[in-house]
Amino acid sequence: MNDYLKFYIPFGMVAVATVGFVLGGHWVWLGIATFPLLAVFDTLLPKNMRRRQMNSAFWATLPVWLASIGSLLIYIVAAWRLSTDTLSGWQIAGSVFSLMWISVVPGGPAAHELWHMRHRPSRLLGHLTQICMFDGLRDIGHVAGHHIDVCTPKDGDTAPRGQNLYWFALHELFVSASICIGLENRSLKMRGYSAWNWRNRFWRFALAQLVFQGLIFSIAGWLGVAVAVTAMLAARVWVESFNYFQHYGLIRIEGAAIGHRHVWNHMSELSRVASFEITNHAGHHQDSYQPYHKLVPHQDAIPMPSLFTCFFAALVPPIWHERIIKPALKRWDLEFATDEERVLAREQNRRAGWPDWIGEAGEQAGRARTVGC
Repeated sequence: MNDYLKFYIPFGMVAVATVGFVLGGHWVWLGIATFPLLAVFDTLLPKNMRRRQMNSAFWATLPVWLASIGSLLIYIVAAWRLSTDTLSGWQIAGSVFSLMWISVVPGGPAAHELWHMRHRPSRLLGHLTQICMFDGLRDIGHVAGHHIDVCTPKDGDTAPRGQNLYWFALHELFVSASICIGLENRSLKMRGYSAWNWRNRFWRFALAQLVFQGLIFSIAGWLGVAVAVTAMLAARVWVESFNYFQHYGLIRIEGAAIGHRHVWNHMSELSRVASFEITNHAGHHQDSYQPYHKLVPHQDAIPMPSLFTCFFAALVPPIWHERIIKPALKRWDLEFATDEERVLAREQNRRAGWPDWIGEAGEQAGRARTVGC
């Protein structure tokens, strides 16, 4: 399939979910139904290590805009459905799950892509899309925090070895908010403004969220607001959970260069498409302005399963640790880590109660393959 057409799949997910709300009744579950379908096909399809054949910035960006706008508008359609029908509890639950999923994928990846663009309207749309995740400062922590501190103890998006998905997602809610608010307040202070100034992005987001919820209320009343806010808060937790898989257990010395090896890539085709290449983002940490369609797959990376496979495995922590991440990290420590990184990795392994494979390998641990990594 033509690469340009593939990236309309995320918008197609929004369209399917929207049709579900238009039809009403049990059809409101259509949106969340795309999640298991995507997971199954992504797991079964072979990996794609090919670079995208896309040269037009406009045609590559258009599906990102459509997915982003659709992630917002579907809340309006859902509110309309709630205002016209008396939905059962089961159908209200389906509405929440469908809105939640569309906010996470494609809403989250679309917003992420837009934050990193030099195009001001695109960045603004990315900020507005964060309404769907009830998180108005996500881009600040991501760009000014994560991209600088990735794989160090300062980075809230890098899970340390031994930490399970559940604790990470809940803990990250507070860590992420603290980092984002701290960075915004520090920026304001450097410009001579207080945290209470209207320039504070937190207050702007609060106003935008209030206006959006006011629109939902005008259509569907308090039930509409309750459904929307529940979906958004659930989406926020789910977004945090996907961060868990991108850098889990990887180590970098503070201030050291960020390499391709400091990212886990998931190269299954549908993961790449639905996430606008977030699962293929090693090069993104070298150049955060590089658009998704120009990212080059890292051929020498340690292969990882589908992102969906990792997600389901992590729901049972022993499976995630023993079957997937420990073997990958052992290879990373012995083949890719520098001597300095191995010291920190060995300490994290000790604290996690994991085997000391670095000490056991001794001098047999290879010289770090950091060239191109």
